[in-house]
Amino acid sequence: KDMRVGGILRRTMDVRASRARAKHGLPGSEGGEYVTTEESLLHTRYLTVFNRTVRLPCGPQGTETKAFHFDVVGHPKNNFHFCVVFPYHTPKDGTGRPTVTILREYCQGPNAFMYTLPTGGFDPNHHQTLEQCARSELSEEAQLKGGEMVPLIEEDHPGIVEGKWSLNRFTPYLVIDAEIDEQPRKKDAEEIIEVHKVCLEDLHNIMVSGQLQLPSLATCYLAFERLKSMGCASFNFS
Repeated sequence: KDMRVGGILRRTMDVRASRARAKHGLPGSEGGEYVTTEESLLHTRYLTVFNRTVRLPCGPQGTETKAFHFDVVGHPKNNFHFCVVFPYHTPKDGTGRPTVTILREYCQGPNAFMYTLPTGGFDPNHHQTLEQCARSELSEEAQLKGGEMVPLIEEDHPGIVEGKWSLNRFTPYLVIDAEIDEQPRKKDAEEIIEVHKVCLEDLHNIMVSGQLQLPSLATCYLAFERLKSMGCASFNFS
């Protein structure tokens, strides 16, 4: 099957990709020892796949260059950006143990249920800010609202790269003492999600089990570091 699309859609998607990369500080066509010579759309459905042609140094001492073709994947409709939220709950009476809300969700890639934090894409048609995106996912997936939202990277950071093959980046957040949302946002039909509240030790066991998705794993680490700096948690990874 020919995965190429018509010229109008191709140009539309290429322009959208370029604008989104510029908005979020993603690499453009040139960068030091590599030069991107072409980008074109290969396939779009839930994921969008681009062909990126890059000239890279090769040969003795990198005196020559060679063109390589790569598949790169992302979500143009989300401006190639998503948010991950770490919901931390302090003991209400001051004597219990802190807990974290975590999800167990069907993941189509491994075709299995895995653990994750509330995660979702930035929708430029509905979200004015990344924090608004984070709060939407908090309500939709974890049925929580409110709380103190703390970004875990600098405000001007372009976002953490999802993977070497991905155009997507994510912004991690810590939310402290979010409350139950009695009227949560509606989940997508394909989102099969269980909501669990676990203590920090149990969360650490999940982290080292290999059953936690990578953006969530990175967010957990950053959240623990921020909580320790705030004096809110003495737990460490040793």
